[in-house]
Amino acid sequence: MRKIKNLDEFQLLKRGNVFKHGLFCLIGLLLLNALLYSQGIEWASGKWAELTIVLFTVVLCGIEFIFYDIYPLTEGKQKHLIYFCGLFGLVALVACVYDLTSANTGIVDNGKISASALGAVYGLMFLSVFIVYMLKKQYNKKHEYDE
Repeated sequence: MRKIKNLDEFQLLKRGNVFKHGLFCLIGLLLLNALLYSQGIEWASGKWAELTIVLFTVVLCGIEFIFYDIYPLTEGKQKHLIYFCGLFGLVALVACVYDLTSANTGIVDNGKISASALGAVYGLMFLSVFIVYMLKKQYNKKHEYDE
């Protein structure tokens, strides 16, 4: 476990790029969502569409932070948050898949993605953060002595 308190210039540049990618992704997806709404296409009921876009952007930035080994907190503190994301993702995925299969609601309800299906997608997104962290941890362990 590496303990990074102060980031060097290269890591600060990478962190800035991660935030830039997140901002462009968020703006692009929100504009696409607004375009769909203006054409009368509503793919999720209520504000679930915007929440999905924001959560997707947060997960995308989190995965990119893990990829570059840039953690806003120290890795020791950050891993607790990542483990919680994995646990939350697994529980949400199991609960929503159970709801989809037992209630027979289906993935699409009245022409929109159902709340249970979106919950399963949220679970997959949060679980992906944990999976990427574990893969990166294994990669770092394997290449610990490489230059």
